[in-house]
Amino acid sequence: MAALAIAQMEKGWLSTETIEDVAGYLGMAPVAVYEVASFYNMYDLAPVGQYKITVCTNLPCALSGGVHAADYLKQKLGVGFNETTADGTFSLERVECNAACDFAPVMMVNWEFMDNMTPAKAAKVL
Repeated sequence: MAALAIAQMEKGWLSTETIEDVAGYLGMAPVAVYEVASFYNMYDLAPVGQYKITVCTNLPCALSGGVHAADYLKQKLGVGFNETTADGTFSLERVECNAACDFAPVMMVNWEFMDNMTPAKAAKVL
């Protein structure tokens, strides 16, 4: 997992070639590395914007107001989930769980975790 994270930080996303390079470095079959890369939402298998914003849409976050923060981000950025702004700056994605229900609603920008997200806090983040 760490090797994939480092490769993604260097390349911006994990292409098939990058996954194969990681597999070769680790002495693993490329399919085994791909299984990990495709399972976790922190890995990008296609290019994303400079800032990847992931919003948790699981029940605790939704009930705590995460839907409002997500709606604000969609409106402000002019994109939906799994889309990137025209200038390539922001990508917006939904995730099923960030494993931080006690801090709901939560989102991440790149690798930085943000809790108790509201539209006002989302505006400050942008």
